[in-house]
Amino acid sequence: MNLVDFLEKLQKKPRYVKIQIMWVGVIVCMVLIFAFWIWSLNVLVSQSKKEKSNDEKITQSLEQIRKDVPTLWQSLGAGISNVFDSVKEGIQAGEEPTERPGDNLLEEKLPIEE
Repeated sequence: MNLVDFLEKLQKKPRYVKIQIMWVGVIVCMVLIFAFWIWSLNVLVSQSKKEKSNDEKITQSLEQIRKDVPTLWQSLGAGISNVFDSVKEGIQAGEEPTERPGDNLLEEKLPIEE
């Protein structure tokens, strides 16, 4: 029996039989769609578990950074205070500031060729 014969037989049946066949077809299609959805949901959940392990690694590294930040600020503060201390010591010792480049601009100019 080919498809054309099946459709001709279906057209000859009463309306209530056609409606029953339609609903059986809808139910079968929905079961297939629902089964595919459950299968894909299972795949997505397994992938999300793998991603959670990566997320946990990132979270742990962020926690480590958060713990290290105070020591970073302490070392930065210590470095800045060392610079200020050395400047204060230099001023108290009466040292002359060293010449900066550009202080004697008139002497550093190149002679103009004629």
